[in-house]
Amino acid sequence: RATTVAGGETELSLDRLPGERTVRLLGTIAANAEPETVRLGLDDPAHYAAWRLKTLLEARGVKVTGKIETRHRPFLPTADDPKLRGGVPPARLPRPAALAQLSPPPLTEDLKHINKVSQNLHAELVLRRLGLIAGTGSFEDGHAVVSAMLTQAGVPRHGFDFSDGSGMSTYNRLAPRAVVRFLRWAAAQPWGAAWRETLPIAGVDGTLAKRFKGTALEGRLFAKTGTLNATHALSGYMTAKSGRTLTFSIFANDVPPEVKPREVMDAALVLIAGEN
Repeated sequence: RATTVAGGETELSLDRLPGERTVRLLGTIAANAEPETVRLGLDDPAHYAAWRLKTLLEARGVKVTGKIETRHRPFLPTADDPKLRGGVPPARLPRPAALAQLSPPPLTEDLKHINKVSQNLHAELVLRRLGLIAGTGSFEDGHAVVSAMLTQAGVPRHGFDFSDGSGMSTYNRLAPRAVVRFLRWAAAQPWGAAWRETLPIAGVDGTLAKRFKGTALEGRLFAKTGTLNATHALSGYMTAKSGRTLTFSIFANDVPPEVKPREVMDAALVLIAGEN
């Protein structure tokens, strides 16, 4: 449903209902627009993996019969859960043998993918990956690791409250001041430079590739975007006119449809950078 416009800008959005395989492309495409790759999340990754395996087998001459089906392992409660059947800890419950296993990429590489393109599924899974450090790989274990890190960074407990790893839950709470404190602490760590390299660069790549183009902050601002319905955020670092590195965090919540908060946020940051 997207239309081509002469002299306009490319502003596209995707729409797909849960469980549907139909994707609707809405908005406008500039007549001189460059090709662009759009990636989609999967409602049922297990089913997609099974379909992909079937496709690869058939491409190699293997006949595959039957219908693709997926069976999901039920939720495993923690050992102290009163609903635990028979009192058997999750680690002792039998698991089916794996047909194949995909090793995760190095953590820094995965973080770069998460931050550059704002990949929600990877963000959700990296929380479980952290949880493996502390225990079973559950959300609770991952949340404990993140909470401990934020405490170490000096972020007060009232500054954050998480209900998932992707940030898509409406129960998540985070204060901009808490983000700035964490970012300053992170920049001072031995891995601070590697951390900053995972962030999108203004006017260069990731979710900031088309923002700050032609401004003094092009190539000089490194920040993570955050976009949900009526919510926009941008947090990170920028190099001011004086050469100083400034740390910032901007949240815009409950934004009316007619307001374009990105333009206001970007203009404010360009102004601040020019006067510092």
